[in-house]
Amino acid sequence: MLIALVIAFIITSCGSGIPTPVVSPLTSEHDPQTGLTLPVGWTVSVLYSGLTQPTHAAFAPDGTLYVTQLNGDENAGLGQVLRLHEGQTPEVVIDKLNKPTGLTWADGALYIVAREFVLATRPNTDGSFPPPQRVTEALPFNGRSNGQIFTGPDGALYFQSTGNENDPENSGLILTAKAGEAPLKVERAARGLKNAYALAWNPVTGQLYTTDIGDGNIAGYGQPPEELNVVHRGSNFGWPRCYGNQLENAQFGGERVYCSDTDVPLAMFPARSTPSGLAFFDGKLIVALYGLQKLVSVDPNSGAVGEFASGFKHPVALTVTPDRQAMLVVDIDAGIIYRFFKQ
Repeated sequence: MLIALVIAFIITSCGSGIPTPVVSPLTSEHDPQTGLTLPVGWTVSVLYSGLTQPTHAAFAPDGTLYVTQLNGDENAGLGQVLRLHEGQTPEVVIDKLNKPTGLTWADGALYIVAREFVLATRPNTDGSFPPPQRVTEALPFNGRSNGQIFTGPDGALYFQSTGNENDPENSGLILTAKAGEAPLKVERAARGLKNAYALAWNPVTGQLYTTDIGDGNIAGYGQPPEELNVVHRGSNFGWPRCYGNQLENAQFGGERVYCSDTDVPLAMFPARSTPSGLAFFDGKLIVALYGLQKLVSVDPNSGAVGEFASGFKHPVALTVTPDRQAMLVVDIDAGIIYRFFKQ
C-alpha cells in the first residue's frame, strides 16, 4: 500500500532544543513478507531469524558474518558470539560473555565490548576461538553498557565510555586505540557525550558521526532530546554541563559561555527515541531509533530527518555489507537480522 505523505522529524536548532515534527513528502510501501514499511524502490528480506536478543553484527575479513547476542537476561553472563552462514544453523563460537553489545574485526582479531571491558581474541587455524581476554581496564560507564565498537577507515578501534555523572571527567567519551596491542593504548577522540552508542563514517570523505542517547531529567526542562553528531578529533558536545543545542544544565554547572563553545548536533530526536544504530548508506545517515521502533534517514549536509522504515520490534544496530550493496538491521527483540537493498 502506497502512503503519499508521512510524518518525518526535521530537527530544528531552535532555542528550546525541542525536536519539531514537520511534514515531509515520501512514498513508502508495506512489505507483506516481513510486515515492515519501507521506501518505494527498496526491498527487504529476513537474512537470519530465531536469534536470542542479538545486539550487533560485523563481517570478518573473509566476509563471514559474526553476531553478538545476550542469549538471556542482560546481566546473566550468558552472552554469545555467533558465526552465521546463510541458510545454515548459527554456530556458537564464544559463550558465557557478560552483556556483549558490540563487536568488530581489526588486525585479524575479533574485538568485543562486554559491559565495561573491551575483549579480544584471534581465531585458531581450525576456526575455533580461544577465550577472549581483556585488553582494557574497566572503563567508566553508565551502569548498563558501553555500546558498540567499530573499526575506522584508519584501521583503529573506536568505542566509548558511557557517561557516568559520578565521574564526568573520565566518562562520556569516544575512545580510540591502535588494534593489535595488548593492553590497548587508549586515547580520547571526543568528549561530552552521554551515550555515544553507535558510530559511522562517510565512506567517501571519512567523516565520523555518532549517535548520543540521553537519559535522566534536566531541572526545568525534563528529559533531554537525543542527538546525531558530527565528530572531529577533540570535539566537545557538552555533557553533563550542556545538552541539546548548547543548552545549559545548571545542575552540573552549565553556563552560557561554556555551552556556546560546544559542538552543536547535526540532528536531534525526541527523548526516549534511543538512537542505538547508525550507518552511512546510499548517501544518507540511517539511524535506528530503538524506542520508536523504526529507522529514519538524515541528510548529512542539512540535518533534515525523514521516515525510512518502520514496523520493527526494537531495531538496535545497523551494519553495511562489505560491498556496500546492502544494509543489515539487527532487531534485538524480534531475534531477526533483516537485509535491505535498494533496487
